[in-house]
Amino acid sequence: MIKGLLILFTVFAVVALLNFSSLKLMKLEAVKKAKFRKVFFYFYGLFLIFSGVLNMFEKSEFNIIFFMEILVGLIFLIANYLGKLEEKKPN
Repeated sequence: MIKGLLILFTVFAVVALLNFSSLKLMKLEAVKKAKFRKVFFYFYGLFLIFSGVLNMFEKSEFNIIFFMEILVGLIFLIANYLGKLEEKKPN
């Protein structure tokens, strides 16, 4: 019972922290949002690549899901580098 309540309050705290940070991010200037988004996608791509490689080594076998995870991470990194993930403002 105590473990369940601890997990419940931990989840509530994480959700509240995410909500607070997303509200703060909405109030930022467009330039800062673009920089934050660019850094976020670099870290997200690296995280996907690292997670896929780690899972492949842990299972010691080739799995298409882990390979796709690495591939999606590479796509995020390349697309972010080329500027394809930036918001386009209509003129």
